[in-house]
Order: sequence, then C-alpha cells, then structure tokens
Amino acid sequence: MRFYFVISAMLLLSACGGRPASDANDQANKDPQDDDKDKVVINVETAQSYLGNSVATFRSTAILEADKAAEVTTKTSGIILDILVEEGELVEQDQVLLVLESDDQELAVKSAKANYDKSLNNFNRAEQLIEKGLTNREQIDNLKFETRSLKAALDQAKMNLSHTQVKAPFAGTVVKRHVKIGNLIQNATSVFEVVDFNSLQAKIDVPEHHWSIMRAGLDVTFDFDALANQMVTGKIIRVSPVIDSSSGTFQVTVAVDNSAQNLRPGLFAKANIIFDQRDEVVLVDKDAIIREDELSFVYTLLEDNELKKQAVTLGYEMPDSFEIVSGLEAGQTVVTTGKNNLTPDVKVNVVNYDASL
Repeated sequence: MRFYFVISAMLLLSACGGRPASDANDQANKDPQDDDKDKVVINVETAQSYLGNSVATFRSTAILEADKAAEVTTKTSGIILDILVEEGELVEQDQVLLVLESDDQELAVKSAKANYDKSLNNFNRAEQLIEKGLTNREQIDNLKFETRSLKAALDQAKMNLSHTQVKAPFAGTVVKRHVKIGNLIQNATSVFEVVDFNSLQAKIDVPEHHWSIMRAGLDVTFDFDALANQMVTGKIIRVSPVIDSSSGTFQVTVAVDNSAQNLRPGLFAKANIIFDQRDEVVLVDKDAIIREDELSFVYTLLEDNELKKQAVTLGYEMPDSFEIVSGLEAGQTVVTTGKNNLTPDVKVNVVNYDASL
C-alpha cells in the first residue's frame, strides 16, 4: 500500500504541472540575455523618410509625331533639270528644292506680256483721243476690260513659270527624296518629304474620369527608351472637347521640347502628366510600404534594432516614393528590403549596400 501511495503522489504532481526542485532553480537562475540569443536575426536594408515635393501624375504611353510634316508635290509636269537639296539637309521656307524644265512656260510668259503691253498701249492712246473727242466712252471701257483680262493671263503665265521651281512649304529637314535628275514627272507628283523637328507632339489618350483635371498648360515629362537617363519635358497645348464613346477616353495634345534636336517622329515614350503638386511633405521609399487589404504599413526601426509595425496613410504615388499623409514623420528609419519576413518581435541586422559599387 505504501508503494502505491508514492506512485500516485508522483503522478498527481506531474498532472498539476509540478517539476523537480532542481529544474525550478535552473529556470530561476537563467540569464535573460539567453532569450535574445534564441531569437532569429534577419538581415534588412533601411532608409529614412524625408521632406520633399509630392506630385500627382497620370501615366501613359505615346508615340511622337510632327505637327509640320509634308509631302512636297509638283504643281506642273516636266523633266527634272536639277535637284538642289538632299536628305538630311535643313531648308528654309520657300527655298528652291528642285528645278523642272521651263521652256514652254517662259514662252507663254513672253507671249502674254506682249499681248498685255499692246492692249495697255491701246488703252492709253484711247484715253488721249477721248479728250479730243475722237473716240467714245464705250471703246475706252472695252479696252480697259481687255487690258485687265490680259494682265490676268500674264499673271497666270508667270505663276505657271514659278511652278517649275519646287519650293519648301516651311522650314525643316528633308527626310526623303523620291525622284532623280532626268525623271519626267507629272503634276501632283511627290518629290520630297520635309519635316519640322521643332514641331514634335505627343497625343495621349486619357480615361474620362480624368476629364476635370486635364487642361492646357500642364507640365508633362517623357522617358524615352532610345534616350537612356534623359528626361524630356513638354506642355499640354490642347484638350479634345469630346470623349470617344467606344473607348471612354479623350485625347490631349502635348508640345514636346526638342531644343536638343535629339528626338524624331515615331519614337516611343512613357509619359507622365503632372496635374498637382504639394511641397515639403513627408516622403518614403516605395519599397518600405506593406499593403494589407485596404491598409498600408511600414516597419520603423527603434533603438537596439527593435521594430514597430506602423500604420500609415498614403498620398500621391511617384516612381520611387510615396507621400505619407499621416503615421510617419520625416527622419524616421524604415525597413525597405526584407520586410516581408518580419514580425514585431524579431531581431534585425541592418545591412545597407552601396548601390554605387
């Protein structure tokens, strides 16, 4: 019976959570720093929140086109005698690009001028005779109208002669030549293509819910794949007054700054239309933001590399950063890399790599 009682007492002590006195003493004497040694340490990268300017942008894509681009055509037929410009050359407005044979037109001018001069001389003589009563007013009027008609014929002949010289419609660059010396060409034949690279534009389709914020004068920035690390600027010059019902978009036209002369029609660009800006607001690296459903958080770094999960309210989103409306102040350290593996009770080791290396 005594053996049975001892066994029962030990089982009861075990069921009640009891432990030998030596185990209790070991737990009491355990160094609190041992718990820290048992924690998992995670390497992270950090950055500081800072004050800066926040901009609201609409992002889209666009392909450049020239507002001034023309196929230069002939206004008469004939054989090409001379080509005065080549592809890639700059030309001024009304500069002669090409010369056609002009023998027929020159003869027509001489004939029209002779007829006009004869009629004008007859008209002047008739005015002298009417003063002497040797002619009547009807003859004077007939000669006057005849002289005017012949003057119009002379002007027409001169214009036809001028058409044998093909001229540039505006200042620009010759980008294509379609003909050669000696070609016989007909009226309305395309001979050159001229483009003004200073008239480059981008047409951007914008969703209808942005209708109220788009207006002429807004700044636009462009990022071209063909121009690495070069930001190009522009301004909205026109906003379409109608919305396309099939796509639910409207079009804005942007004048692009090509003062550096490094842009060409057909280039693809990423466009950012800046429609609002707020100065001296708290900004944080975009990589620091954690999204959970409709909420946003950051991990802030406290003393002794402890963490705090902080709820924040986001403002405008920019390419590399977010505006923080509330929940964070400038100068606080936040985790940017490694945040997805964190919980508030873990230890971290800050390892910031030098991106310039």
